[in-house]
Amino acid sequence: MNEVGPFYRRTPALHPTNSPPGNASGVFSPHGDKACRCSVAIPVSNLVPLTVIKGAGHEFIPLPQGENATTADFHSIRTKTESPAHFTSGFYKIEAGPARPAHYTFEETKYVLNGQIDVLDEATGVTHHLVPGDFAFFHVGSKVKFSTKSSGFAFYAVTRPVRAPHPNLVGREEDKARL
Repeated sequence: MNEVGPFYRRTPALHPTNSPPGNASGVFSPHGDKACRCSVAIPVSNLVPLTVIKGAGHEFIPLPQGENATTADFHSIRTKTESPAHFTSGFYKIEAGPARPAHYTFEETKYVLNGQIDVLDEATGVTHHLVPGDFAFFHVGSKVKFSTKSSGFAFYAVTRPVRAPHPNLVGREEDKARL
């Protein structure tokens, strides 16, 4: 067993040469380096490249012997926002049309459920073609453009308050857990 559990090993994060010391974060994979496909690019000005883990949702997760459930953490960051007072989740839907720009002042993770979503990372100039099972992580300082040739649908979680409530889910939040 290593420092993060019997099913995980720490994969060193890659940082641009101008990263401040002590800015290390880890990327965890249930199958070693196999699921982590990383690239390093020197950021343009103060833009921060996003992190993409292709096929993350398709990796097999073994259950510990005698157990019927487990967690499978594979990405963790220290927030760079002043106060992560909000953690919001929802769905992202995009259809063919003009590119949708976004400059991040909060962290976000997107998990593609169906379709295809293209993300142009302005820090690297790389366009990532995300398909079902792919995760993308947007850091404070990431600047991107979203587009698609057809349509795409994703689940997201962000460190910001609600901005656009789901029109069909307003008022459906539970005040207390129902047991």
